[in-house]
Amino acid sequence: MTESIRVLLVGAGVVGRAIATDHLLAGCEIWMADRDEAVLSEACDAVLRRTDGIADSASPWGAAVPIPVVHMMPHGHVETIGASDAMPTWMVIESIAEKLPIKQAFFAEVENWFARSPILTTNTSTLPITEIAGAMQTHSAGFCGMHFFMPVVGRHAAEIIVHSRTSEAVIEACEGHVRRLKKAPLRVLDSPGFVVNRMLAPYLNLSMQLLCAGVAASTIRESALRYGMPMSPFELIDLIGPRTAFDGGRVVWQSFPHRMDPSPLLPAMIKRSLLGVAGHKGFYEYSGDGERSGDDLSDDVNALVERYSRDDIGAADIRGDVQLIADMFAASMWREAQAIVASDVADMETINQAMAGGLGYVAPTIETTWREHIESIGEDRFEQIADRFPKLKSLR
Repeated sequence: MTESIRVLLVGAGVVGRAIATDHLLAGCEIWMADRDEAVLSEACDAVLRRTDGIADSASPWGAAVPIPVVHMMPHGHVETIGASDAMPTWMVIESIAEKLPIKQAFFAEVENWFARSPILTTNTSTLPITEIAGAMQTHSAGFCGMHFFMPVVGRHAAEIIVHSRTSEAVIEACEGHVRRLKKAPLRVLDSPGFVVNRMLAPYLNLSMQLLCAGVAASTIRESALRYGMPMSPFELIDLIGPRTAFDGGRVVWQSFPHRMDPSPLLPAMIKRSLLGVAGHKGFYEYSGDGERSGDDLSDDVNALVERYSRDDIGAADIRGDVQLIADMFAASMWREAQAIVASDVADMETINQAMAGGLGYVAPTIETTWREHIESIGEDRFEQIADRFPKLKSLR
């Protein structure tokens, strides 16, 4: 079934462009659509520059798309399905604004664009799949989440989020498509934060708590790398966008308030329009092509850190202890993983795959998984850390 699927990606923003790029690099053609023709044209140019792909104005056969659309193909792509063949199955990957009413309105409309029942997916990172599906008139069984992680090209997994009415055939088709992109499909239940964002939220929040408690950003970065993360937590926030990071974190802490006390840093950054890579300034400053301009935090963020500076967690004597902070990061994510398994959202093997494929985790010991690294640290160490920092909910 996956070979006859045609993909319509709706939304030509930063994430949509990344998803389109990933498809072309994996050898998959794609149609990209956006209500703003100028945004679509700019996105198409950016994707083709990165992939050496080609574009044309071929209409999406079997679909009546009422907004601007462009067809993009990998270089050397050979057409395999023609008008004389059976009607293709369309898969929609939605990557529009992360607001529930907007997504509900879109899916209530898009199910009528196609000659035969489509597969409908949303790239939401925060919104309940079940609530989006509730707006559909007839196709809720053909709907699920397909959550890609940033940077999309560098992440080798995608979450397939299912709700109670998602059909097994649709789930399998989505898993097959993710495999076409050379990624591992992670099947998870519809739950706040899904798996990857739920793992990520306490880690990012702890990083900001430590920063406001006086731990240097360079020390936090070194600790994150020693733990096994691919970049500083602050670089990651800038990459996914402070607004997206805030929305994802808010879903988690509102649903599980016993797991963390949210740092005030992200909402303060959003109020100052510090939008990360997309806006050229966040925790760090960035050039027009998204390259970080230096290793120092931006002046705006330094001012906010000073405003919210307080050591109410007892960090004064650990500010240079890279290994301890690395173990604190490990503890926060391990406790979250235990909670995810206890609530039947996913099993530990799925979480293990999510850490590697979704977050780019690489254990400090060669050929060791995240779970094996956690076991090497040991429960006794995690309990000692929790006892030492009783005000940090994420360590308990």
